[in-house]
Amino acid sequence: MPTVELTDKFCQSARAVSGRKTDYFDTVVKGLALRVSTGGAKSWYAVYGPPAKRQWLKLGTYPETPLGSEKGARQKARDTRAKVGEGGDPAADRKAQAASQTAADLVDNYIARHASTKRSGDEIARRLRKNVKDVIGDVKLSVLHRRDITKCIDAVKDRGAHVEANRLFEDVRAMVRWARGRGDLDTNLVEGMRKPTETTERDRVLSADEIKTMWKALPDADMRESTRRILRLCLVTGQRVGEVAGMSRDEFDLTRGIWIIPAARAKNKREHMVPLSDMAIEIIAAQLADATALAERKDRQLPQFVFPAPGGRVAVSGASVPKAVKREEITKRGVPTIMGVEPWTPHDLRRTAATHMEEIGISPFVIGHVLNHVSATKASITSRVYARYDYGREKREALDLWADRLAAIVESRGHIVPLRKAVAQ
Repeated sequence: MPTVELTDKFCQSARAVSGRKTDYFDTVVKGLALRVSTGGAKSWYAVYGPPAKRQWLKLGTYPETPLGSEKGARQKARDTRAKVGEGGDPAADRKAQAASQTAADLVDNYIARHASTKRSGDEIARRLRKNVKDVIGDVKLSVLHRRDITKCIDAVKDRGAHVEANRLFEDVRAMVRWARGRGDLDTNLVEGMRKPTETTERDRVLSADEIKTMWKALPDADMRESTRRILRLCLVTGQRVGEVAGMSRDEFDLTRGIWIIPAARAKNKREHMVPLSDMAIEIIAAQLADATALAERKDRQLPQFVFPAPGGRVAVSGASVPKAVKREEITKRGVPTIMGVEPWTPHDLRRTAATHMEEIGISPFVIGHVLNHVSATKASITSRVYARYDYGREKREALDLWADRLAAIVESRGHIVPLRKAVAQ
């Protein structure tokens, strides 16, 4: 067993010797070992006890658990040796804890300690609680098997919810990797498992005629007026349904016609400025007026969110909007439609806005900025670090042109000539 002074440089380059897993012991902290598997996976262990009863306590994986820092491998190894010196047995304690923990405990811990920090944390929590905790929640971690995971995913897939099954698989894979990195699981149970369903990227774009039909049918759709407005704003602004649904009053200035999506709510974690066209301002103003009137009638505090959920304390969930649209699907003579056109989703409205903007001559580069796509806005070192121009003027011109075109479509005002020189630079 090689003994070296472990450094980040060494840990990065460490390899298994002679095709067998290799343990590298640290010369700085006694008992700390870096185990490198034949596949290249690296894990930290605290090793203690006499040779005949040597204990190996997993401290985490590298580089997820760093060598240094307050929560690093060296400090964890020191803490372990301190417990052993006091007469404790951390490895036995870990095994006892693992034996008592269940899949439900794992789900709860993962949500509280990790998933809750993510932008999509609420949706991740919903999927794991409904499809894992409720199905195999009583299974002990000590006997948890990949067939238990398959059972959860198959139940979703058998309902015909193929996209949901794929998302659940990604959630479970992330949770298992997190648990293994912490030492709650000894093995990566999802290693080698394949995504349950191969899905193709959607390319649905509503034509001008479909936009007109859908827009005129929207008032009669069986959904809340706020949901109708969210759908309209998705089409008018080209923004994501979750970002629109979660809009709060402190994010926009209707006088200046500006909406700032904070980094914490943006998919790419970058603050995004969205110029608001007159059409968008009109929709938001109508929603604000209704939300204010409702708060006054109910004698409760004015909601922070533009589109509050029932009760007014939180924003309506972005996931509820696609469900409301899906409920409008009807089938006649074997042909499904939603609001009079071929089935569509709220995200298709974003793609539709981008496609029609390009059709009227707006540069794809500017459209990328409107959509807040990293591939268009921060694709190079120069763009990420040095270029700070936000293309606000170009984005406003693009969204104003698109709003004019959209108004012409829904009002049947005829053909609009593309203005290619306006924002095609």
